[in-house]
Amino acid sequence: MDRHVEPARSAWYAEAMALGPVRPRFTLRLHDSVDAELIDRIERAVADPASRCVSRTAGTHVDITVIHDDRHRWSPCIQLEFRQDGADTIVNGLVGPHPNLWTLFAFTSITVIVAASFGAMLGLAQLTLGQSAWGLWAIPVGLLLLGGLYAASQIGRRFADEQSRRLMALVEQTLETAVP
Repeated sequence: MDRHVEPARSAWYAEAMALGPVRPRFTLRLHDSVDAELIDRIERAVADPASRCVSRTAGTHVDITVIHDDRHRWSPCIQLEFRQDGADTIVNGLVGPHPNLWTLFAFTSITVIVAASFGAMLGLAQLTLGQSAWGLWAIPVGLLLLGGLYAASQIGRRFADEQSRRLMALVEQTLETAVP
């Protein structure tokens, strides 16, 4: 069965690909109940060799990413969480880098923030003691490094654009709805 996946048709995706959050989020409301059939539908679509995707499922949480052969440092991962809301199902989605890369990005950002904070404290202590406050240089250096990390994330999103569109299209077509 050859299955063609159209590009993501949501306006949300085009807006999210402009400069914005590192990991954009979306919400879908389906007129269905959260049951095994809804999650099985996604698993079957991902299992189709034409999709070139893999998934992991734990209860009502599904992670979808591209197959290992197509994966690069910047390859995206879509995380879906299904929850019941009356007669409807709410699907909360998150599009971001693979969890391994996201952990590295978060750890590096936290390290830069902590180092800049310690530098600022050192600089303020130096000012208090009437010394040259060279420690305050940690603040602009930290801001430059954080800006560089953000720029790197935006460049990575550009590289991942085709794969992100493919994953979003898979989700939209499988759930038969467009992300608002």
